[in-house]
Amino acid sequence: MATAAGGHAERDADRYRALKTAYDDLERRHAELLASYYFSGARKKIDISSLPGFGEIASRVRAEGRAGMHDDRLYTLWQAVQRAPDGLPVVEVGAYQGGSAKFVAESFRARGQAPHFYVCDTFSGHARTDDARDDIRHRTRGKFLDTSAARVGEYLAGYPNVELVVGDILETAPARFASVPAFALVHVDVDVYPPTEFCLRFFAPRLAPGALLVVDDYGFTTCPGAKTAVDEFVAAHREFTMVHLLSGQALVFRAA
Repeated sequence: MATAAGGHAERDADRYRALKTAYDDLERRHAELLASYYFSGARKKIDISSLPGFGEIASRVRAEGRAGMHDDRLYTLWQAVQRAPDGLPVVEVGAYQGGSAKFVAESFRARGQAPHFYVCDTFSGHARTDDARDDIRHRTRGKFLDTSAARVGEYLAGYPNVELVVGDILETAPARFASVPAFALVHVDVDVYPPTEFCLRFFAPRLAPGALLVVDDYGFTTCPGAKTAVDEFVAAHREFTMVHLLSGQALVFRAA
């Protein structure tokens, strides 16, 4: 009996030590998380999901499962919409399944506006990548194929101001937008270097005063080509500047 009791006590002690180790590790990880720049001061920050207008639209679009963005990135787009100059067209390059495009369209609708909104994508994955600048995960065919222009067109059918532009943006933009002098908002979400670099060269000079060009992938380690494209562009064009947001996005706009 004494031997059995001793064995139980030893097993209980081992379980306690294991639980204590796991708890201490959880506490350490929790402290590191709260101290990180993502969550620093989290308890003091405004809950953007509760903001009038934005919260309801973001929640509804995210629930539909097509956006692929959390509230932080959607809120950047919301703010870009709120400051977009009136009466000018808007363009998104990299629509995938149409979630962010619907969010932008709904955000303009909440503002009482419906600018012509060009939604551009190949709807068949990346048309071009750069072997030296892009992550191998994006250079491998097979990503972003679970979509189609027909499906996205049906999803956005409730917005008569939306026009789908299908194809490689390096080919479609010069043909479709060469005569468009100014845009109120440009959203670039293409992950890789060639189309990001092109969109900066093509669309940034066409930004209306006060308009923003939002590059979705700037701060993501999986999208080094997008960061390289932005850094090269602002270095070569001093009339533009950029802000790297903690959401991972970059804002490109005309310098004061």
